Amino acid sequence: MNPKQSIPLMFTIGALLAGFASMVMSAAGEFIQAAQFIMLSMILDGLDGTIARRLKATSTFGAEFDTFVDFSSFGLAPAMLAYQTVFHRFGIWGFFIVSPILICGASRLARFRMVDPFRGQKGYLGLPITTAAGWIALFVFVASTGVLDEEWFSLSSGPVAAFGWGAALVMCGLEISRVHYGKPTKDPVAQIVSVVLVTLLFFDARAAVPAAITLLGFGFMYAFISPLRHRREIDVPDEEEEEEPVSVHH
Repeated sequence: MNPKQSIPLMFTIGALLAGFASMVMSAAGEFIQAAQFIMLSMILDGLDGTIARRLKATSTFGAEFDTFVDFSSFGLAPAMLAYQTVFHRFGIWGFFIVSPILICGASRLARFRMVDPFRGQKGYLGLPITTAAGWIALFVFVASTGVLDEEWFSLSSGPVAAFGWGAALVMCGLEISRVHYGKPTKDPVAQIVSVVLVTLLFFDARAAVPAAITLLGFGFMYAFISPLRHRREIDVPDEEEEEEPVSVHH
């Protein structure tokens, strides 16, 4: 590994540590911090690839290492956050309720490694794992701040809880679907706006909650609306032939 390649790798390691910090915070009952660390990991994970491409310092090791970071930060961490905040109350059933976050996320990443040699640069087959992770983290974050009416915006009961957790489960299903998605972070403006909004999550709740709600809106639109207008760019073979290289429509 040359010195230039170590720069994006530092961001990837930072994303890994932020995901681990989220799990530690979830175990300690510090749900706001746990959610913040998931979002921080997401920003660092997005920057590592951008920096690697700008420096022309991409590497096979970095790409593979990034996949394991994705599973830790956007599979394990949000599953643990969801379980610790609400679903631990249901015992073994709660364990099974959050398990799709792990199973679908792992399946999504495995298929990503198998059939997409472009590492998402030409779009995604199935919803990226980061979308459901961000949705769960931000949903918990908004509810845990106490800024909104706790009886109305509840994690454990009521229509908002049903909508929030229901949307998260549908997103898990979309991860293993054959729905095509674009890559929003290819737009530098979108990436800058995302960084600014995530940064606001670490400020006073009066600024953090509107930023979180805005990000929730973006996540919902990306998951459920953007595929309707996204042009298919990746042509993936049938399931039984997925080990074959993917073809691309130019």
